[in-house]
Amino acid sequence: METLSPENPPAITDVLALIEQKSAAAFYQPVISIKKKSVIGLETVGRGIDPVNRQLIEADALYQLSHKENKSLDLDRLFRLKGLEGFQEIQSKIPGLLLFLGVETSVLTNEVVGSGHLLDMVSELRLDPNSIVIELSRGLESNPEAVRKFVENYRAAGFLISLRDVDTSRSGLDRVLRLNPDVIKMDPSLVGGISKDSYKRDHFRSLVNLSRKWGALVVANGVENEEDALVALELGADMLQGGYFSKPQRTEISTKLGLKARIVFVASRFKRQLSEKVSKDKERKNRYEKITLEILEKFQEISPLDAERKFGECLRQYPQLECLYLLNQDGVQATETVCNNRKVSDRRRFLFQPAPKATDHSLKDYYYSLIFNGLDRYFTEPYVSMASGNLCVTASGTLKDSEDGKPYILCLDLDVSKI
Repeated sequence: METLSPENPPAITDVLALIEQKSAAAFYQPVISIKKKSVIGLETVGRGIDPVNRQLIEADALYQLSHKENKSLDLDRLFRLKGLEGFQEIQSKIPGLLLFLGVETSVLTNEVVGSGHLLDMVSELRLDPNSIVIELSRGLESNPEAVRKFVENYRAAGFLISLRDVDTSRSGLDRVLRLNPDVIKMDPSLVGGISKDSYKRDHFRSLVNLSRKWGALVVANGVENEEDALVALELGADMLQGGYFSKPQRTEISTKLGLKARIVFVASRFKRQLSEKVSKDKERKNRYEKITLEILEKFQEISPLDAERKFGECLRQYPQLECLYLLNQDGVQATETVCNNRKVSDRRRFLFQPAPKATDHSLKDYYYSLIFNGLDRYFTEPYVSMASGNLCVTASGTLKDSEDGKPYILCLDLDVSKI
C-alpha cells in the first residue's frame, strides 16, 4: 500500500467515510529492554486506510482533516479500538507484553472525560488495564484540568500513564510535574544523533536524573542507530524504541530473528562498555587512593603550621594536586588554601577563589561524611572546584597534632583530568 502523508492528504469526503466505515489499521513498534534482552511492550500506531483506493494514510494527515470536521475524537477512538483489538490477538500468543496506547490530549474535554469509553473498550475485549500504558501526546491541551482528571481516573482504574515527546522545555517539565507519569518517552529529536551531540547528551542526562526523582521510567524514543542506543543506555535510559530495532509493523514482530539478534548484539556491546568503564573507574580510584595515602603519610603527627609550610613541596611533587588545606575537628579551615599553578581567567577570578583560613567546611561531604561515619579517608564525587573552576575530586583523611594530639583533617583537591 502507498502511504499518504500530511503533504499529500486524502479528500475530506474520504476522511469522513473512513471514520464511519472504521477503515483503519494498527501498526506496532516494539519497546525494548536491553537489560532484560527482550521486548517488554508494543506501541500501537494508527493509520487510516482510504475506503476507495485502500492506500494507507498517516495519522497526522487524518487528524488535520478530521479537526476541521470536528471528528478528531471519533478518529482517536477508532485508532484506539484498532490498537486494542490487535493487541488482544497478540497477547493471546505472547502474554506479558505492555501496550502503549496513544491518546490525543486535544480531544480530552470536560464532556469527554468521565465517559469511560476507553475503559469500556478494554473491558469488552477482556484486557487487563494493568497491561496498558496510556500514552498522552504532546498536542495542544484544550483543557489541562480535564487532562489531569482523565489521568487520575484511569490511573485509579489500574492503567499506567506515559507522556510522549518529553524534553527539557518549561512546558515539557510542567507536563511531567502536573501529570506525574509512570513512563517518560524522550522526544525523538533529543535522541537522534545523541552520540555526536554533547548538548543533547546534557539534556538527556538532566531528564534521566529528574525522572529518578519523579519515580518514572525513561524510554529513549527515536533510536535509529547502534551508537545512539549505546549512549542512551549509558546515560540511564530504561528502555529503547526506534527504527534501529524495527519500524512499525502490521503484526507483532518481537519473535523475529533479526530483532532478537539486534537486541542481543546491543546488550553484548553495552555489557562490554560497562565492563570497560568499571575497570577505568577502578584504576582511577586506585590512583586517587595511592596519592592520598602517600600524602597522608607525609603529614602524620604534624602541627598545622608545619603542615602549611610543607604544602608547596607536595604540590610540586604531585602535579595532579590542585589544592591542599587543613580543617580542625569542627570543620573550620585551620590553614590557608595552597594551590598548584592556579590559572583562572580575569573574567572568572572573582567567581573561583580558594577558601581562606577560618572558612567553615562543616556542611561539606568531605568533612561530615568522614567524621560522622568514622572513616579514615573519604573521596567525593567529581565536582567543579570553587578554587579553580576545574573538575576535581576532594580526598580527606584524619591526622593528629604532633604536640597536643588534637585531630585534624587534611583535604586534597585532585584534578580529574590529570588522574
